[in-house]
Amino acid sequence: MMLPTTFLALITALSQITWAAGPSIGFDKETLDYGKVLYGDKAKDSFTFSNNGNETLIIEKLNASCGCTKAIKGSNEVPPKGRSSITAEFDTNGLRPGRKEKSIFVHSNDPQRPVVKLTLLADVIKDLTVDPPSLAKQLPGFTENLSFPMRIANSSDKPFTIKGIKLKPDGLQASLSAVPVIVEPHGAVPFTIKFKLVKEPDRYYYMGRLLLETDHPRESEIEIRYLIKLGKAE
Repeated sequence: MMLPTTFLALITALSQITWAAGPSIGFDKETLDYGKVLYGDKAKDSFTFSNNGNETLIIEKLNASCGCTKAIKGSNEVPPKGRSSITAEFDTNGLRPGRKEKSIFVHSNDPQRPVVKLTLLADVIKDLTVDPPSLAKQLPGFTENLSFPMRIANSSDKPFTIKGIKLKPDGLQASLSAVPVIVEPHGAVPFTIKFKLVKEPDRYYYMGRLLLETDHPRESEIEIRYLIKLGKAE
């Protein structure tokens, strides 16, 4: 009895498959692109991998590039020809809008690829954006009062309000020129941040962050970092 040609070809192909000596890790994909993610959301997906070797593959540890990326191991011991997955969570809290890239480093006992870098990509979308996003000023000497003109834009269909400002004490005070600051849907309005510096001996810079408090349910605080340098007094 003659076997069909297609069946013989399949047997031949299978006989030619060789499994790597020792453990061998292989990912279906090494990059996850979450696309557009609203600020405040946590995007989650999985990297699936196989053990293409002839010995047990052991996932020894996972390292993430920052706290906004969380990696959760599936089974950390994968037999030959077995499969498992790593779940990656991209947390957008605290991130600025725009394209973001984070990494997970997978350490295993694969002698050929002991560390594999997995990449997470996301476009973080925010309704409220402040320009400029950070403040910097070089002064020739001490100045008690300092103002920064700002602009806030609202890309949503609802109006939102800046209710106030919070600042960690750092030898200065910060306030808004007017409160509240109301920004209409798909609109933008100017406002001013006013600093009042406190003079201290041998101090030549002020550096920190302030938070604009809003009534947005997801973007209740907008972080603005600042650096004010003073010229050294003679």
